[in-house]
Amino acid sequence: MGLSRSPPEIRSAFRSHLLVPAFIALFVGIGGIAFGLTHDDIVTALGVLLFLPSAVLLFGIVAKRHGVKPFAPSSNRAN
Repeated sequence: MGLSRSPPEIRSAFRSHLLVPAFIALFVGIGGIAFGLTHDDIVTALGVLLFLPSAVLLFGIVAKRHGVKPFAPSSNRAN
């Protein structure tokens, strides 16, 4: 069983500059949750949850701009 090569849309999406803040928001969110839970600080853990939707939105914007399959614009238009 061979590994499939990634389509050009995905390879070009990895070169996007929006991935940097997306990954930063994701890592800050996960790190903040871990920090809050290990230090018994529920306010920090819940407050940092606000970073995760930002990360998801940035990843979605990158996927939409580069036409990654599930997020690619539909060619079917309503008349």
